[in-house]
Amino acid sequence: MRKIVGKLTTELLKHTTPKTVGIDNGFPISSFRDLVEQVAKLSFLNKDYLLFFRGQKSDYKNDYNNSTFYPTIYRSDYLTQQELDFRFDKLNSASKILTELFSKNKIEGYIEIQRKKLIQWSLLQHYEVTETPLIDVSQSLRVACSFAQLNNSEKTAFIYVFGLPYYSNRISVNSEHDLINGRFY
Repeated sequence: MRKIVGKLTTELLKHTTPKTVGIDNGFPISSFRDLVEQVAKLSFLNKDYLLFFRGQKSDYKNDYNNSTFYPTIYRSDYLTQQELDFRFDKLNSASKILTELFSKNKIEGYIEIQRKKLIQWSLLQHYEVTETPLIDVSQSLRVACSFAQLNNSEKTAFIYVFGLPYYSNRISVNSEHDLINGRFY
């Protein structure tokens, strides 16, 4: 079993604050059962939030040694404006092709897909067609662990726990936190 490091981010468990959580070393976990127990504590202590999980094989740090979470469209050691424009042009082209194919074949939900870029982008991301400005998180701890261990030859994997506001619709916009939650299953 691989050692899993979870960034459990509640002040009561780690004395971590929202300002210091990015630089915190995380919380060492030795087994899936241990992870489930720690997440249960987090859930109990954060009743006003839905917990979401993200699994990664590495803890990607910026120049200030803070953990970072960038959507694939923005990931690069050095991203020029020209490359970013190219990536968004590619995304827009893929979105157009997707909506045309759904419409042409009258696939269920094609009208909604035509109207909502977020649904287009989520499909393109899910099937790894192109980079998008979305980040995948899951309500399933097992799914996050699977992604953390996918193609990972290291002894350590990383599970991040995010407390997000409850959402009311399939796509919910929270302007207070500048968040868009989308359920796509």
